[in-house]
Amino acid sequence: MKCTGLSESQRLEILLDNALLIEDSKWKVPCFLASTIKGTDISPMQYEQAVLWMEELKLRFHFYPETFGLAVSILNRILASVKVQVKYLQCIAVTCFYLAAKTNEEDEMIPSVKKLAVQSGCMYSSAEILRMERIILDKLQWDLYTSTPVDFLNTVRICY
Repeated sequence: MKCTGLSESQRLEILLDNALLIEDSKWKVPCFLASTIKGTDISPMQYEQAVLWMEELKLRFHFYPETFGLAVSILNRILASVKVQVKYLQCIAVTCFYLAAKTNEEDEMIPSVKKLAVQSGCMYSSAEILRMERIILDKLQWDLYTSTPVDFLNTVRICY
């Protein structure tokens, strides 16, 4: 698809500016201190392990890269918004992944919560994941979508 009307560079500039405005209004990055994420008990290493685990889930379930990007974005927003204990990090990560899948993937590709819990290898029940889903949705005011790095790449790809 080619951009029409404005020059390609003008169109790209408008699209990127709009995406940046959305990102600025919603996205907060968790602050990493020397040993933990500000306001949590989670270390940068534990955060990295959670993100890598979500990448493994993306590959296992054959989801889009956009799903992974959104899952990490949701995780970052939660970690920046609430104090999180280490024992809940995996439950939060799998729930963020599930919410991103429900947002980006085709319905027939999304596993049931029970199947997700079993195939992901997380130690949480489907009821715990569903309870965490409600908590995350409430904390983010049911507004999951923010611009992700993958969106910026797709915007550039569309215009060139």
